Amino acid sequence: MQTDQFNQYEQKVMNWIEDNFDMDSIVIEDFTILPYGKRILDMQGEEMAVFFDYWTDQVKHLLPQECQY
Repeated sequence: MQTDQFNQYEQKVMNWIEDNFDMDSIVIEDFTILPYGKRILDMQGEEMAVFFDYWTDQVKHLLPQECQY
């Protein structure tokens, strides 16, 4: 993906994804419920959300099984 199409926070999220995944093995969707959120789907049907946390200035991720309602 091209760097110039993202702002600095979204670029941090995309860099984290690129550093941690084989980009040919996942699908990335916008997940706007979280700041600069991206939903990642793998070939086994697993998913996670990756987003930028303003308070800690870090990229974080959530797995569905970690969420409690």
